[in-house]
Amino acid sequence: MARDYYQILNVAKDAGVEDIKKAYRRLAMKFHPDVNRDNPRAEEYFREITEAYGVLVDADKRRRYDRGLAFQREDVYQDIFARQDFREVFDGLPIGKEWLERLLTVGRVIAYEALVTGGRPADVLKRSFMRLAADRAAKLFHNVMDIHEDISIPSDVASLGGQITIEYRPGFGRKRIRVSIPESTRSGTTLRIPGMGRKNLASRAGDLYLHVSIASL
Repeated sequence: MARDYYQILNVAKDAGVEDIKKAYRRLAMKFHPDVNRDNPRAEEYFREITEAYGVLVDADKRRRYDRGLAFQREDVYQDIFARQDFREVFDGLPIGKEWLERLLTVGRVIAYEALVTGGRPADVLKRSFMRLAADRAAKLFHNVMDIHEDISIPSDVASLGGQITIEYRPGFGRKRIRVSIPESTRSGTTLRIPGMGRKNLASRAGDLYLHVSIASL
């Protein structure tokens, strides 16, 4: 065996499922990278204890592990999120989805579907693939239909807020619109104007992004 999962979780070889969950939660709280920012080992240790948990909490994996079979870490993680009774160990832990994605190499979409929506493993994967397809389509649409413009605004408007008129080209002709500038706007700010980008044949429009610089006096 490459790793001693029992030793990693500090549990006996005859430990029950609840003992394994308690041991994992205790170690997850102790080694969460948010409270171990000065310890470069914390992130890897968090991955190790999660891998150990994923194998020992699963009766079938545990039997095969005890016979000397090794597992791919990523497969173990995916199986944790596919089972409600396995992933409930995360309930109440101060671990956001962004940490789960980063630490456990679980895709954001699959983590979301498993943690928030739940269901059978096949249903989780099906919804995940559908969401991924929709996300890709939306990204492609915005890559084509969004418009990015550089604008320069007076320093007093940037400081106090107000409105300015801009002119840009969303299609064949030019268009003039009034834009509200928030108070205390800084150079480098990007303002998003929803629905003011290019339109497709179905009259669905992208967004307009205004990249702000402050005019010098």
